[in-house]
Amino acid sequence: MEEFASRPMGAQDIPGASAIEASVPDGWSERGVADALSSPAGRCFIAHDARGAAGFCACTLAGGEANIDAVSVRADARRKGVGEGLLRTALRALKEEGASEVFLEVRSENTPAIRLYEKLGFSPVGVRRGFYKDPPDDAVVMKKEL
Repeated sequence: MEEFASRPMGAQDIPGASAIEASVPDGWSERGVADALSSPAGRCFIAHDARGAAGFCACTLAGGEANIDAVSVRADARRKGVGEGLLRTALRALKEEGASEVFLEVRSENTPAIRLYEKLGFSPVGVRRGFYKDPPDDAVVMKKEL
């Protein structure tokens, strides 16, 4: 298994995170990544391996509640533990900052992601019909108590 490390993101990580986001459906623009990083409620994380940026996670935190807004992993780094490690880093940091619960939306057809979220303790709590546009899909809303 390849080695990788995840940590809070800095401005120098925006190009790598943006490149990952450009390769996924409904991915964020470079401006969107930069805005998430600079937002007072924003908490962004990056995973790196020998090839550079391997994963990106953006969250918001307010009033003891967090939302995972984006999780993306570079295509060749998928199914190697990058997403799980990145999410564990994010969840630990959010808890340390006072989050007591975390929510996320995931494409209803993204079975690997749903399985990962369930492995990390998330449970489905609802569905948002027509949430995703490119390609069209419903979102499963999931929640985890920290």
